[in-house]
Amino acid sequence: MLLGTAILLTGLVTATPVLENTMPVRIAGPWTIEVGPGTVRGPGGAVKLARPVTIEVPPPTPEHVEAEKHERLRVFNPKTGGWMKGERLKALIAQECTATGALAPSSVVVRSAADDAIVYERGKDYELDDLWATLGRIEGGRIGADTAVAIDYTFIPEHLHSVLYSEEGTRLALGEPGLAVVHPPARGKNERVLLNIWVTADTKELTEDNLFPLEQPNARPLPEDPGQNALRNFPRTLAKLRADEKVRIVAWGDSVTVGGGVLPDLEKRYQDQFLVLLKKQYPDAEIEIITAAWGGSNSAQWLEQPEGAEHHFQRDVLDPKPDLVTIEFVNDAYMTEEQTVEHYKMLFDRIKGAGAELIVLTPHLVRPDWMGVDTVKFDEDPRPYVKGLRRFTEEYNVGLADASVEWCRLWRLGIPYTTLLGNAINHPDERGHQIFANALMKLFPAW
Repeated sequence: MLLGTAILLTGLVTATPVLENTMPVRIAGPWTIEVGPGTVRGPGGAVKLARPVTIEVPPPTPEHVEAEKHERLRVFNPKTGGWMKGERLKALIAQECTATGALAPSSVVVRSAADDAIVYERGKDYELDDLWATLGRIEGGRIGADTAVAIDYTFIPEHLHSVLYSEEGTRLALGEPGLAVVHPPARGKNERVLLNIWVTADTKELTEDNLFPLEQPNARPLPEDPGQNALRNFPRTLAKLRADEKVRIVAWGDSVTVGGGVLPDLEKRYQDQFLVLLKKQYPDAEIEIITAAWGGSNSAQWLEQPEGAEHHFQRDVLDPKPDLVTIEFVNDAYMTEEQTVEHYKMLFDRIKGAGAELIVLTPHLVRPDWMGVDTVKFDEDPRPYVKGLRRFTEEYNVGLADASVEWCRLWRLGIPYTTLLGNAINHPDERGHQIFANALMKLFPAW
C-alpha cells in the first residue's frame, strides 16, 4: 500500500483522508486476511499495529425465492440484450435491467401457478439467460401466452465490507447485501477505513481482486489550474456569473443527462446538483439550466432528426440561446480518437456559431466487459473516445470537466466503480452523478 489521500464524495462515499499507510494486508486463507504490523497516519493521528491482526471474512450467503408469480411470460428473444430477453426475475431487478451473475441458474424451477405439480422444462417450455436472469417461454411449448407461472430460484447478493481502525483496535464491519448498487458500511465516530473488501456472487475465495485498500490516487491529473481553464475557455459565462447577471446553461446529453440511475429524483441528476453548487458559489447571479436529453441517443443522432421530431439539436440546444452548453454522451464512446476530435470540432463550431461557450464532460465508467477490460482496478480510461475528448478540448481551447479521472480514481479510494452503477450497466447512482457535478464545479474558480 502507498501514501494516500482520499477524496470524499460528500455524504455518499464513506472514507477518511489517509496521509500515510504502511499497513500490509495479505490473504492468509480462502476467507481470511491478515493486517499489519504497520502504521496508518491520518488527520487524527497515527494508529500502529505491533503484531498482525487476523480477520475472518464471511463468504456470500445465498438467498432463496419461492413461488415468484408471473401472470404471463413473453416469448424468449435470444437476439436482444440480455436484460430484455424475457421477464426479469424480480429479486434481481436493477432499475430497468437486472443484476448480472447473481443468479444460480441450476436452482431455477418453473411451475404452473395453478398446479405446482406441473413442472416446465428448460429448452422445451422456456429458456433462461443465465447471466442476466431473464426468462421467457418458447413458442410451441406447454406455457401459453396467458399461462401464469411460479418460479423458484436462488441468487447471491454482493457485499462491500470494511476493515476499520481506531485507537481501540481493528475490526471488520459488514456491509449490507445488495445488487448493482452497493454501499460500504457505516463506521464509528473515531474509526477510519483501512480497506474495503468486495465480495461478489462469483467469489469462491478471496483474491487481490477483492481487496480495495485506501491508497494514493494515481489517476491522470487535470492538466492545468481549472480557474485558468475557465478564463480562457468560457470567459463570457464566467464574467456574467461574477457580474451577477442572468446565465442560461443547456445540459445536452443521453440517458445519463435524462437522469438514468437516479430517476424519478430529478434533483439528484448531475446538472441539478451542479446548479445547486453553482448558485452557492454565485448567489446573486440568475442561473438557469435547461436539460436537452434523449435516452439511448448519441450526439450524431440529434443532428439527424427532422424538424418537428421529439428531439432536435437546433430547437432544443441552440434556440434557447444559452450562454454555455455542457455535453455528456457516454453513447459516443463507439468513436475512435480521430473520429471524436473531428466530430466534436463540428459540434463546437455550431455551438460557437450560435453564440454559446462549451464544456465537455468525459464519461463515467461502464461495465468492464463493455469497455474491453476484465478488472475494475485501472488508473487510465481505456476508451479511445476519452483520449479524443481530451485532445479535442486541448487543441481547441474548450472547457473539459474530466469526470473519467475521478471514476478511475475510485478503486484507490476503496470503492469498486461498478457498485455505483444503478442498472448494473451504464447508469450512475447519486454518487456517480455527484462526480459529474463536482467535475463541472472544478472549472469555476471561487476567486
